[in-house]
Amino acid sequence: MAKELKIEQDSGRLSISYSWRTSGMWFLVLWCVIWDIGMVAAITSGAGLFVSLHVLAGIMVTWLTLTRFFNQTTITVDRSAMKVDHGPIPWPFAKKHNIPARSLKQLYVDKSAVSKNKQATYALMAILDTGAEVKILDAEPDITIVQGLERTIEDYLDIANDTSLDLSSSGKKPEELKAMYKQVKSMREAAEGRSWMPDFVKEKLIQQEAMLEREMANAGHMDVPLPGQTSAPSSSRPSSPSSRPLNDDAVTIRTAPGAPRPLPTPDHDFDFPLYLQAEGSAVKFNDVPYQLGRTAQIDWTDTHSTTARQLELRPNGSGDNLYFFTQLERERWAYYEERRLDDGEVFALGFTSEMHPLRFDNGDERYYPRDLQTGLRFIGQAGHNVQQYIYFTTSSTAQFRALKPEGGDWEVYVMEPVDSGAFEG
Repeated sequence: MAKELKIEQDSGRLSISYSWRTSGMWFLVLWCVIWDIGMVAAITSGAGLFVSLHVLAGIMVTWLTLTRFFNQTTITVDRSAMKVDHGPIPWPFAKKHNIPARSLKQLYVDKSAVSKNKQATYALMAILDTGAEVKILDAEPDITIVQGLERTIEDYLDIANDTSLDLSSSGKKPEELKAMYKQVKSMREAAEGRSWMPDFVKEKLIQQEAMLEREMANAGHMDVPLPGQTSAPSSSRPSSPSSRPLNDDAVTIRTAPGAPRPLPTPDHDFDFPLYLQAEGSAVKFNDVPYQLGRTAQIDWTDTHSTTARQLELRPNGSGDNLYFFTQLERERWAYYEERRLDDGEVFALGFTSEMHPLRFDNGDERYYPRDLQTGLRFIGQAGHNVQQYIYFTTSSTAQFRALKPEGGDWEVYVMEPVDSGAFEG
């Protein structure tokens, strides 16, 4: 990858581009010249079909070489969309993207599954307001370049960086650092009780544990106290959920009197604010008229997702009721159409009266829970403690929402994202 980004900004538009040229392309140029000359000589001498596979290989490598020599990637960002384009020579393995800017919730750098010359490469990922994750760029060997892209785009779109998603200085993911830390800590504790263990081994384990503690703290991934601290430092994103009982005082909030929070007024007029409508209001979904039936509001305790509503739409004529869930996430309302699972389906997924599954399979897809949400659900003016997990998979936009009222059973819903433009007043 080129070592320089070309960044241009004018008239409310940000353009970032970089060339595909690398030092290795000169070897490819030399290889193509020698190989293609040899193939031309073989064909003119009457080799025929014998060299057909060699000709095909020459065409493919020549095509690859031309893309590395002439192509560039261009990321264009404005207030309406982020577009990723590659050219001018087509290359089917470089995906183009056109993502609405208002659906971008977060950008972060992740380790790629592709390695080059036994070295790690990195991908630029985007998290959308539907919960889906999109790979913007992949297999880039220079992490500083990818991090520069992330920061530049986030700054332009006023997206606050979530440091809990950032890779550490060593390029490790948060879960990798935590796993390494726990393993080294357990080895160090085991070594302390064994007199026969050499002192230099114990000292090495102590040094490794301290190094990992510093790296986790610097990266904002620390979920255990550092030496001299009485509690873990706060993070913009809670640690992974545990499998402890849901009536544990450490995760259960207390019932609080009062009314639900006032819903914020919309700051734009290009989407109908379904989240703000009162029961009995007339609305349309995909041009079909409905009346807003029962609703419930959930006020969360965290600052990432502050407010949610459960909504029932009743058809004016014949037909089934529709159910939706909408949640305010970083000043954007994300909408989902949902269906509640019956007791048999909930049990089959692994939910018990007190515990939630740390993962479950739905067909060929494996789902994992996001961070625990706690809050008060208001049905009318009465608030009740609830806890919620959103289960996701990387291979589908469908999600599962598992909500448990204090003292009640799990309510599990399967959700599909809905474009807010589908609603009208």
